[in-house]
Amino acid sequence: MGDVMISREEKNKVYVEEINKEKTKKVLKFFIRIFILLITIFALIFLYSYFIETKSFKTNDYVIKDNLIPSGFSGTKILHISDILYGETIKSNELDKIQNEIKLINPDIVIFTGNIVSKNYSTSEDDINKLKDFFKEIPYKIGKYAINGDKDTSSFDLIMDNTEFTIINNKNIVLYNEKKEIINLVGIGYNENNNLNLDDNYTITIINNYDNFSKYNIKTNLVFAGHNLGGEMRLFNLPLFL
Repeated sequence: MGDVMISREEKNKVYVEEINKEKTKKVLKFFIRIFILLITIFALIFLYSYFIETKSFKTNDYVIKDNLIPSGFSGTKILHISDILYGETIKSNELDKIQNEIKLINPDIVIFTGNIVSKNYSTSEDDINKLKDFFKEIPYKIGKYAINGDKDTSSFDLIMDNTEFTIINNKNIVLYNEKKEIINLVGIGYNENNNLNLDDNYTITIINNYDNFSKYNIKTNLVFAGHNLGGEMRLFNLPLFL
């Protein structure tokens, strides 16, 4: 058989098809690279958020100014701790670092807004003792107060027992200074029904989840809330000034 003759038109068609195939391959490779890059970025963000950021803590200083604050409370330091989530976010050695930072702050009032242990973590007797020691050794001058969180179980009361923390779920207590001046402190625990009648004194409210605060008819001047921290541990050292 003789050679098959291919017209110029057919050659051009084959050539164009090859060019289009190469273009398609390049475009596909480009999108595959973009996809891999995006997956890598999201993976790095997840790993950072889960393994690094959630295990960090920061100390922030805020100054609260309000004419309702009694003059005798000027300079009072309030330390706010929340969502330790022991076993998942915070481990034993990290508790020691946090404790050292707290001792440097040397607060007057300490408040804890819940979620001591992760629900996915089974605490041992050593864990319970470690956490009891942590809360017990937190220094204070006026008082230490706590509420429970949505992840707290029966271990909450066990851990807080004999740590000098006063549990104020669904309670209003009065804080006095040396001049016998008054500040109200309101505690709203998880799934608590709060129907407290308050006077016109300066009022601080502590709640586990601020998203639920609108359910309560509480006139307050300052709110400390946990839960929505993104897993971070934050220590708030607040000097109160008029």
